[in-house]
Amino acid sequence: MIRPLMAAAAAAVTLAAAPATAAEAPAALRGKSVVLSWNEMRVQRNVGQAEFRTVQASHSMSLYISSAGRVFSRMTFATRAGSAARDQVSGSAPQSGAPARVPSFNGRTLTIYQPYRGVGGMRRVTIDFDESFGGCSAKVIHAKEEGKESSIGFSPITKVYIEFKSATASGETCSVKAGNVFSSEQ
Repeated sequence: MIRPLMAAAAAAVTLAAAPATAAEAPAALRGKSVVLSWNEMRVQRNVGQAEFRTVQASHSMSLYISSAGRVFSRMTFATRAGSAARDQVSGSAPQSGAPARVPSFNGRTLTIYQPYRGVGGMRRVTIDFDESFGGCSAKVIHAKEEGKESSIGFSPITKVYIEFKSATASGETCSVKAGNVFSSEQ
């Protein structure tokens, strides 16, 4: 299961370099925002440290699907060490060398592939919409490369590479809102 997930992520990352088109997003989602939140329990250590430790994190992801079908996203990360946020636009190069969050629409499902900025793993966010695209549910999973005991990613909070032994998401919430969730920032 991990191997197909990684292959799909690699293919999706390749596609991220091409501009997004309106055909990618269902018409019923254009002009709407999707807001997600979840918690993560991770067993991790800074690369080079001897001991793993348990870290509790909270995450949120806000998405706006434009009338042209482009996905604007902001992911927020928070732990006891602080918080950070990363913005991305589908079809554009991500900021500061971060891997692309790659949105992929299939019927009433939006899957976002997020490879770690390191090696051996990724986060996958799956959003299932109801028939009217007025409500949603979400599931977040972490995957490691087959045969690897850990994955390496970059912490946008502490600005160091971290090694994940495990990461488990829970408490996913999802809502759909009319309009642009980012418009109040302009």
